[in-house]
Amino acid sequence: MNTFFPVTASEAEWNAAYYRLEDYFRSLRVVNKVHQSQLILHILEAAAARHATDTSRNPTELAMEEARSTMNQWFEGILGVRERLGVEGVLAYLAVDAPSRWPTTFLSEEVPAEFLHEMQESDLRAGPDLAVSSMVPRAIDVGALLTPVNLPEVLEKARTSIAIFAMVLLAALSVSLFFIMH
Repeated sequence: MNTFFPVTASEAEWNAAYYRLEDYFRSLRVVNKVHQSQLILHILEAAAARHATDTSRNPTELAMEEARSTMNQWFEGILGVRERLGVEGVLAYLAVDAPSRWPTTFLSEEVPAEFLHEMQESDLRAGPDLAVSSMVPRAIDVGALLTPVNLPEVLEKARTSIAIFAMVLLAALSVSLFFIMH
């Protein structure tokens, strides 16, 4: 059994780092609790080693840096060197639905061949290429939005509509009462 007892910082600070990592991995859909806990403890151990050499840094900050570094190394082993490896790696991981299909593969040393193939084949593009066009300025048509409202006329139409609705409703009630009584 793996135990984690750091010699620097407080227990509360390391618990905060644990919870932050747990939330971060949950946001990446790493929901297998055993696998998630093992990853977190591994990352916390590395962060604790760094914290022992520089106690001025916050354990949560060190843990998140260590998580990103670990992820970047893992993605580099799968995707190769890329400019925005962390972002592309996470997007490819989610695009191939890896959390559902391979729930314990995230940050694992051994990855299934199918996972490896799908990650390498995922292609991320920002969108269509830039196309230059020209736009001609036009006046904005605000239509009835800024047309002055004749409030007495609107109220008269509303009163008339309500009166007609009330008469139709009374007639319908009268007819239905007539059929109910007979």
